[in-house]
Amino acid sequence: MNWLTHQWILAGMVSSAARFVPIPFVDDVIRGQCRRYVVTRTLEAHDRTDSLKELRAFYADDSGCVAGCLGMLAKAPIKLLLFPIRKIVAILTSVRGVPMEIIRMVLLGRTLDRLLKQETIRTGPVKPHQVLAMRESFEEAFARMDFRVVRAAMSDALSGVSGWKESAMDLAANVAGRENQAQPAGDLQADASMEEGAKQVEEVLDRPELVAVFAEFDERFDDAYSTKAIDA
Repeated sequence: MNWLTHQWILAGMVSSAARFVPIPFVDDVIRGQCRRYVVTRTLEAHDRTDSLKELRAFYADDSGCVAGCLGMLAKAPIKLLLFPIRKIVAILTSVRGVPMEIIRMVLLGRTLDRLLKQETIRTGPVKPHQVLAMRESFEEAFARMDFRVVRAAMSDALSGVSGWKESAMDLAANVAGRENQAQPAGDLQADASMEEGAKQVEEVLDRPELVAVFAEFDERFDDAYSTKAIDA
């Protein structure tokens, strides 16, 4: 595993801690900022930081500032009403949800990293239809995968690390407080417990059976993307 993968894992740990934040809307902000962080760091690794805005539809839930703000305002009353229920469900399902959030962040970065190495988006601006095809293909491939083996292994690995959730929640508060800055969370200055947790996850992801699962995801994404990009 390299430095970039380590950053994806840390971002996933912070994003997974958002489910424990007891303030409405802040959990969504944290998850969004973590996705942005993963994309930013991946683009930096390829000297393509100028493409962050172009790739917004790949990593962000909203479709732009105006549309996104209007959508948030329309949904705000319902989200506030359902917040206590959503929070209880999120906590009760954390055994499954925490590793799934880390998996999603790693795959988000991994997918972009692979695409940036290919001729299609390696140079020049990324076209809007390519970005939409990337997002749709990612969601389609993710929904079709069986991650039970990965979830179980990741849960076991993190269960042996004490204090990482509390540390991740502290770092999540920092992420939420820097919503409008170019770099969502600086360099993600994690403490020893989070670093140990990330190290354990890295070791898990190196196992042959988990490498095979991620390779299967890559194949599913590539199949979907090749079709959607051409159709667009």
